[in-house]
Amino acid sequence: MDQAINTIVTGLQQALKNDYLVTFIISMIPAIEVRGAIPIAIQMGLKPWFAFIFSCISALVIVPILALVLKPLIRWLKSTKIFKSLGHALEDIFKGKANKIEEKAELKAEDIKTSKRKTFYKMLGLFTFVAIPLPATGVWTGTTIALFMNMDLKKSLIPLVLGNFFAGGIITIMTVLLGDKSYLILIVLLVFILIAAASIAVSLFARRKKNKKSAQNDMIYTDKDKDA
Repeated sequence: MDQAINTIVTGLQQALKNDYLVTFIISMIPAIEVRGAIPIAIQMGLKPWFAFIFSCISALVIVPILALVLKPLIRWLKSTKIFKSLGHALEDIFKGKANKIEEKAELKAEDIKTSKRKTFYKMLGLFTFVAIPLPATGVWTGTTIALFMNMDLKKSLIPLVLGNFFAGGIITIMTVLLGDKSYLILIVLLVFILIAAASIAVSLFARRKKNKKSAQNDMIYTDKDKDA
């Protein structure tokens, strides 16, 4: 596995011919972000402190882009026949995560009428989510959750930035401590990504099956109405 990862890293270096560009691109990939970019950057020879800062800053570039295009994109997916199920599945996933943070915020804010207190706990929940250095808890998902909580972009930036740097710090320390075995971080990352992909696939299959059954029931009721 170590050899396979080295081969991939070497291939990226040869293809892009720039270690900084490799790090930047990996930092921007959903579910991977700083969790994969920092170990790879260090493996390519970049100093740990620079790999940490550069990867974290690179990962944040996607925030304003997502803020502009994500919701319109999901609406478009839901309006198409081919990607309708995918659009609904993504919306359900992100809404579910956003609702969990909002529910916890309301529970912690004793007086739910105090909007400032609720906002603080939403920001704290968002920070905690992004700060956990696991796949699907990074800037991509964090930004999406903030959008579905209808948080102001300026307010959501604080927990997103702090959480991203906190997670990046943990990954940097782990990479340095693991040394030659830092590829284990990438293996764990890959496993989590496969699990997440499988979960989305199952969700899509279940939704299509449900929609198909619903359509069949509608046809049955329509036929009964005609006979009547």
